[in-house]
Amino acid sequence: MKHEKWLTAAFCLLLSSQAAAAQSWPTKPVRFITAFAAGGSSDQIARIIAEHLSGALGQQIVIDNRSGGNGVVGSAIAAKSTPDGYNYLVIFDSHATNPSLQKSLPYDTLKDFIPVMLFATSPYGLVVNLASPYRTLGDIVAAAKAKPGELTLGSSGVGSRGHLAMVLLEHRAGFRITQVAYRGPAQVITDVMGGQITMQLGTFFFVSPFVKAQRVRALAVTSATRMPQLPDVPTVAEQGFPGYEVHSWWGIVAPSGVPKPILRQMHSALSRVLGLPEVRNRLQQVGATVRASSPEEFARHIAKEMEFWGKVVRDSKISPAR
Repeated sequence: MKHEKWLTAAFCLLLSSQAAAAQSWPTKPVRFITAFAAGGSSDQIARIIAEHLSGALGQQIVIDNRSGGNGVVGSAIAAKSTPDGYNYLVIFDSHATNPSLQKSLPYDTLKDFIPVMLFATSPYGLVVNLASPYRTLGDIVAAAKAKPGELTLGSSGVGSRGHLAMVLLEHRAGFRITQVAYRGPAQVITDVMGGQITMQLGTFFFVSPFVKAQRVRALAVTSATRMPQLPDVPTVAEQGFPGYEVHSWWGIVAPSGVPKPILRQMHSALSRVLGLPEVRNRLQQVGATVRASSPEEFARHIAKEMEFWGKVVRDSKISPAR
């Protein structure tokens, strides 16, 4: 009986301390770890949101870029950070594919993080050099079938969503191209414009400004319907591959152990920020669709992504990295 009373008292004390922490939170700057380099889509989205979240919370949001390993380096740092409500990880779609691509990770994707919110999604855009002879997705497929492995796709590495999205299309259409791995999308599109590689399948968020500036030609988008920002660019689905749809996505998670009252406050503040017209407009202008999910919805989304792309990796026999 005394033991039970002690446990009850300890539990009540824990709840009381968490409630007290939530009432005073935040009292110092909040860190957003982004697992990719400055200037990339994760960094840009984090900064758009942080600009307004600082005002909503009354504290500075510090963007901490920790790139490397397709997001693994930053994720490992976040997983080991203090779960006091002042450390968060802005994640990209690679967060859900890394478990099937890495033989071992320095963290558990499901156990070491608490989903807070899915921010936004965006399709991919297939782009080529302006002088390229390829003007449709059908041209690419025909050329790839005629010359297996001769056409090249630049991507952010083996297992990146752009790479896997093309693997998915290769399986559907029965062709083969050669993937060329880069450290990031900026160098890929530079080499597409310079003619060093055939194409890039990059996030619409990233490639659309280059298309609008007429520096590359867009052949297809991977959304279910055409994007209003580039209405003349057809979808992959309408070019002979019904049902084909691939999206990148961004969201935020916390290291396990953060008090629930603090997570609720963070989710509420983020919901307000993503509801602001100026934030939604800035994201929509570059082809990102705001989602602002619940934590439960985001958890289901991550699990579904892990299952789907894990199967693509296994079916394609893509070797996990050491």
